[in-house]
Amino acid sequence: MPELPEVETMVRGLRPVMAGKTLASIQVLDPHMLVECTASELESRVTAAHVESVHRRGKWVVFTFDDPAGLIVIEPRMTGGFWLIPPERPDHVRLMFTVRGRRDPVWFCDTRRLGKIHWFRDSGEAQAAFQRSHGPDALEIGLEELSGRLGKTGRAIKPALMDQKLLAGIGNIYADEILFRARIHPSRVASGLTKSELERLQPAIGQVLEEAIKAEGSSFDAGYRTVLGLEGGFLAQNAMYGRGNQPCPCCGGPIQKTRIPGLIGRPTHFCPHCQPLRVNKKAATKRKA
Repeated sequence: MPELPEVETMVRGLRPVMAGKTLASIQVLDPHMLVECTASELESRVTAAHVESVHRRGKWVVFTFDDPAGLIVIEPRMTGGFWLIPPERPDHVRLMFTVRGRRDPVWFCDTRRLGKIHWFRDSGEAQAAFQRSHGPDALEIGLEELSGRLGKTGRAIKPALMDQKLLAGIGNIYADEILFRARIHPSRVASGLTKSELERLQPAIGQVLEEAIKAEGSSFDAGYRTVLGLEGGFLAQNAMYGRGNQPCPCCGGPIQKTRIPGLIGRPTHFCPHCQPLRVNKKAATKRKA
């Protein structure tokens, strides 16, 4: 947490307040989070700069400024988030933007200080950094590219979907829901998925993520709130995550909560009836040969 839907919710909340506006100032309260940049350098570069856009790349929040102010990229990671109202924990504020014409600042908070704040000279430099650590965006990947990427890994499909270098934006909650929609067991070998399974998987990714964005993300603890301090609503409507031993909404059988290799400390929820563990015999024979 936050995953793609939460980061997209942040961006949509920030955009009306910041895009097209001018920064009166920026204040770094926790230099520990800066990457290859000092607090004084960042503050001097973007103070009085015009904010051209606020958008998302994978799980990154990207602020683009007019030349030569460059870009600020913030990775919320596990416990980071933005507030447009005074945050519940002022001691967790790490960065503040002051926007001209707005009374209150925009706060970036991070409870565990796991997030990162980058400055890039231009979009090309930022794009190169993104490509070094991320695959294509989960909302944009097509069937052919998804099939090609999954076909190269012998890992289970769930940890493969959550690998940001393979596909950017999917985390634990949404991987469970996507695989349920696609009727694929989370332990299936990614490279062994059939054509029909892949044809179910690719649209399920977009459907689940779009529904989660509409619900403004998922709040299963105090770690994520919207920019207005509200809880995300997806876990009130999802089918799998957090519903171990409850009836499956499709077949009525009990949802199983388990752990699978490659996801240390993260639970997996699935329906054994709707997501049976089948082996692709053709793929298995090919791997054996």
